[in-house]
Amino acid sequence: MSIRGKFIVIEGGDGAGKDTQIELLKKDFPDFVFTRETGGTPLGQYVRQALFHEAAGPVSLPAEFFLVLADRAQHVEEIVRPALTAGRTVLSNRLWLSAVAYQLYGRQMLELMPLFKESIDWIYRGCPLDLAIVLELPAEVGMQRQKVAGKVLDTMERQPLELHERVRKGFLETAATLPQAKIIDANRRVEEVYKDVKAAVESVIRA
Repeated sequence: MSIRGKFIVIEGGDGAGKDTQIELLKKDFPDFVFTRETGGTPLGQYVRQALFHEAAGPVSLPAEFFLVLADRAQHVEEIVRPALTAGRTVLSNRLWLSAVAYQLYGRQMLELMPLFKESIDWIYRGCPLDLAIVLELPAEVGMQRQKVAGKVLDTMERQPLELHERVRKGFLETAATLPQAKIIDANRRVEEVYKDVKAAVESVIRA
């Protein structure tokens, strides 16, 4: 069965402004299917609570790796594939790029890249990614933004700067391998960033 809808993701490190940009997109593109990884399904919500709020206690790194994959597998089958098949445009807050950046680069488990790639290729089979927007921001700026906002940090957000710098590297190096990736400078006013984000989205859905 052919996939007719467009598949878009907004990525970036903590504090880059993904949620803010997505809220703006919701106003201009109300017909999109807006979703997220991790946590876009009922099962994903359990996974999210376990991973980022230690609902079942501390999670080992191997378990974290496979829980992230389980969330994405359920998300594709329950949300993404049906919507794309129905011709809907899906816009996800994070996707597998985040797993590369956080679990492989951030957690320093790059030796698992072959296993990860094979798993992702199978999970997202028949669901081609049309646009990956990566909001680029220095890790220390993102952390400062969260501090100023008074955000209650989850277990990943509380990790040291060094991890978040590796995450940033992971996003940039991954984006460099994707022709459908667009890196947008997020170290600007919200309105300036959104102008570029909206233009990127429009270029894809009008193609």
